[in-house]
Amino acid sequence: MILHELKCQCLLTLLVMVLLLSVPSWGQSGPSPDTAKQTDIGTTAVKPEQAEQNLIEKIAPVYPPLAKQVRIQGKVKLQVVISKTGRVDSANVVSGHPLLVQAAINAVKQWQYKPFLADGQPVAASTEVEVPFSLGISDASYQAEQKSNDDYFKRQDECRNLLKVQKYPGAEESCKSAVELAEKLPSERQNERRIANELTGEALLHEKKFPEALSFFKTELAIGEASLKPTDAELGYAYHHVALGYHATGDLQQAQSYYEKSEATLRAAREHMDGDFFKNQYAKAIQSVLRDYIVLLQQTGQNDAAAKAQQRADVIAGEIHPVKAP
Repeated sequence: MILHELKCQCLLTLLVMVLLLSVPSWGQSGPSPDTAKQTDIGTTAVKPEQAEQNLIEKIAPVYPPLAKQVRIQGKVKLQVVISKTGRVDSANVVSGHPLLVQAAINAVKQWQYKPFLADGQPVAASTEVEVPFSLGISDASYQAEQKSNDDYFKRQDECRNLLKVQKYPGAEESCKSAVELAEKLPSERQNERRIANELTGEALLHEKKFPEALSFFKTELAIGEASLKPTDAELGYAYHHVALGYHATGDLQQAQSYYEKSEATLRAAREHMDGDFFKNQYAKAIQSVLRDYIVLLQQTGQNDAAAKAQQRADVIAGEIHPVKAP
């Protein structure tokens, strides 16, 4: 039996690990001629604090769901050009986290200013504004959270690398440490907790510590059932892992039940997936489940069921076509 190659959570992992860029300063108001100066692009440069005095309508940004999910907070600084009528004509990023900048731009482009005057006449103006995004925690708490986050991902990477080179005793120690570090993350970070338990279970399974591996796989599944949708492939992988744990410990009845749940969940995930690349990946995962399931059916003398499972494996193999990764 071989564990299906663990699904990389690359997008969330990279997004969570990207350094938060934050900077200071906010909008300003109509300058008097002695504080305003013409720029070489035909606009009047206005200090942020002056520009804010002219701000008459300020739309709050919509917090991007993914940024909130991966616990990103901070400020986005924008260089804006304001028309003679006080409308924001353009907004360019000076600094800020990539997950936050578009929401900041969308909000600022709806802001309205009183016209800026120079020599009594309306002029186009340029200034810098800052748009804050807060999770409702202090900067100190946020920095502590980011430290825990960095510690976790460093250990998770170490765990994965040791698994990759088949250094399972070292992987076990590193992966168990990742489980402990995941518990220090905010309650929303169930994905990290699930993955840490999954990786630890894999290390233990390779070391033939089957009851302990099953325990970690059960925790992975419990987290998955509480936080994933029935059509999420990750839930199908978790069912597969628990099936492997039961199979290895000799509880074949339980193993059979979880193999069946795994196949059904992965088929549902494949049905709900549009992209050919992921359809292929899920098809390969179904093949992996069926290989292990067929072994169990043969072990228990269920030859007719094993033959039908083999037919399903042959059909799914015919549906795999070479495609490029997205």
